[in-house]
Amino acid sequence: MAEMLQQGDRFPTLTFNLLDGSAMTVPDALPSRYAAIIFYRGHW
Repeated sequence: MAEMLQQGDRFPTLTFNLLDGSAMTVPDALPSRYAAIIFYRGHW
């Protein structure tokens, strides 16, 4: 099991493939220091 982030920890680098075929690397692509990431699995 992965370790939980603690206060002051850097968010791990994750790369997401977007629907338009491009990729987004988080947190590098975010415009500010603070952000909320929401995962939506869609309708099953």
